[in-house]
Amino acid sequence: MTDHESAGTPPGTEPAPAADGSPAGPAGRFLARIALGARHLAAGLRHILTTGHQSDEEIRRTLVLRQLEAHDAVRDTAREELDAVRRRITRLELAGAEEGWTPEQRQQVRMLREERRRREAAARDMGRVPFVPVQPTADQIRRARHKGSTVRLLGLLAFLAALSWLLVQRPALLAPAALAALIWLWWSGGHPPVLAQRPVPDRLLARPELDPDAAPAALTAAPGQDDDQDQDTDLRHVTTADEATARIAAALAKRKVHVRSVAPAVRTAYGWQADLTLREGTVADVVAVLRRLDTDFRVGTGRTLAEGSTDDSAIVTLRVLTSDPFANPPAPPVRPPLSCSILDPVSDIVSLDGEPTPLYLAGTSVLAVAVMGGGKSSLVRDLADYVTACRDAVAVDIDPTGRGLGPLRRAALRTAYTPEAAEAELRRLLAEARRRTADLGETEDVWQVTPTTPAIVAFLDEYAQLTPEGKGLAIEVLRIARKARISLVVCTQDATADVMGDAVADVFPIRVLMPCRKADIGVTLWPSAVSEGWTAHHLTPGDDHAPHDAGRCFIWAPGHKRPILRYVPHIAPHDALQRAQERLDAGLPTLTATDGPQAAQAAAQPIVAVMLDAFAAAGAEELTVAELLDALAAVDPGHWTQWDTRPDRLAMGGREIKRALKDAGLPPVPTVRSKLPGRPSAYRLQDLKSALDETG
Repeated sequence: MTDHESAGTPPGTEPAPAADGSPAGPAGRFLARIALGARHLAAGLRHILTTGHQSDEEIRRTLVLRQLEAHDAVRDTAREELDAVRRRITRLELAGAEEGWTPEQRQQVRMLREERRRREAAARDMGRVPFVPVQPTADQIRRARHKGSTVRLLGLLAFLAALSWLLVQRPALLAPAALAALIWLWWSGGHPPVLAQRPVPDRLLARPELDPDAAPAALTAAPGQDDDQDQDTDLRHVTTADEATARIAAALAKRKVHVRSVAPAVRTAYGWQADLTLREGTVADVVAVLRRLDTDFRVGTGRTLAEGSTDDSAIVTLRVLTSDPFANPPAPPVRPPLSCSILDPVSDIVSLDGEPTPLYLAGTSVLAVAVMGGGKSSLVRDLADYVTACRDAVAVDIDPTGRGLGPLRRAALRTAYTPEAAEAELRRLLAEARRRTADLGETEDVWQVTPTTPAIVAFLDEYAQLTPEGKGLAIEVLRIARKARISLVVCTQDATADVMGDAVADVFPIRVLMPCRKADIGVTLWPSAVSEGWTAHHLTPGDDHAPHDAGRCFIWAPGHKRPILRYVPHIAPHDALQRAQERLDAGLPTLTATDGPQAAQAAAQPIVAVMLDAFAAAGAEELTVAELLDALAAVDPGHWTQWDTRPDRLAMGGREIKRALKDAGLPPVPTVRSKLPGRPSAYRLQDLKSALDETG
């Protein structure tokens, strides 16, 4: 085909040649080329206006793409609205923890949590609905082509109208525009348009959902995949890397995981490990089929693990446990009394590959989540064993249910085994944290830990059983105690927002997930943690007859941000009891003064210590007798609640406070009339400190 034919120029319409066979002079040749260029432009413009450059397949894929975008937009909107509800809950949780709750705020949070549950359920339901396109008919494709032509024609007319208006308004532009048009026509005269359909754009070919034979959810099978479904995928007795690689690839194909390649499998102490390169999707697609892969590989529940790469989102590391990596864990180390330092890491917990997991506890709080039988006691016992062997740390045992550290409880500096006592102890820790922070020097960022000024590690079990006031105090301690080198090791069976609060988990630098519920993982870490490989809900809790996965865990902590399975060695109760007694016999560290001479004297005067703690916790210079009685009753309810049923409780309690202060060796501490309604009797902090100074 000649250039003129490709441009739609009818044969025989070429400019008439001169007598010598060429167009009549240079002007004639120029005009002939201009005319030819006009025909080329007209043909090319007509080709585009009529969408002749687009094939029916391109238009079909474009129409299906619009369906897919609408399908995804609904889900994106649902996720954005769910995230907005979660952010509102988090803001309210933070405000309630810092400023206290009002009844309206509590009701608002309850309503938002209910809305969040509904939206999460709706999002899950939508996620289960695959994308099933409605393929356009030939008539719909013709209408789409006609609509495209109309839109292009209207656009051209609008452009010409705008250009004409501009030339009328600016006549000086007419000459440059005419010159540009002539140059364009002359150039087009030598470049005939290609009046053919273009290939389908890559952006439309890259989406498998747009294929004419796409299966629901766009999970199209790779060539030969149907044959792979019948291939043996049992990995228990495989001995060669090639065979393991082939079986892993076959299982992934069977489960519709689209991989570009499977790197050669590597034999490990626990089974097999292989790196996958995804052709599409994310690590969430692999995590979603892990339990089915357990069946394919013929391994136990939760024995197939997936981890996404932080450097390349297409890379996923798959680990298959054909044997128990923790069948013969290292024995817990024997630690003589006062042989450790809280400033050094505790490294008893071992990872899947046998490497230790160093954790620093000085000023670093821990959240451990495990259902009953998950191994929470083993974790707490292991950490407490280390803390009580330190020469520069003391342990505080808090458990509202009364069990506490069990065989190690005698090595704790203080204990609190009722909800009321736990609240009082948390109030005391908060006061200690505030005193330590206030005593920091100008060049000190954190409390200097020494054998005479030890760190404090409080083990708080069954967080959910605390009183509402106790939970608020625990949150306050968590938020301010890092600089004071005071840590909380908080254990709970339920980390959901109803129990822990949406904002609480964020204040723990170390988070341990043992066998737990799926809902706990998103609250403890972040909403998408499960889909990124943090699958602690796949672990099976143990019981008295079979340990199962008790003690196995995932840890998120400084230096440990990957979903690696780990194990906490178990210390037998009789061994723990023997260690506690040895440390008690050798002498445990004690807390010394942190608030000047008054605190030193108060250490031997329990009532003074409690009163100073009450002033510090309230941040007040004056407390009423009623407020002081409440603080004293929290520490010693048996004594300070004996007048609660009497109408003269304040009078009797006030006399007992005066008597106890006198018995402590203090001179008379005057009371004052508070400015509160009713002008109740009160004590001033300055008067109490002055009395302590007189005894010094």
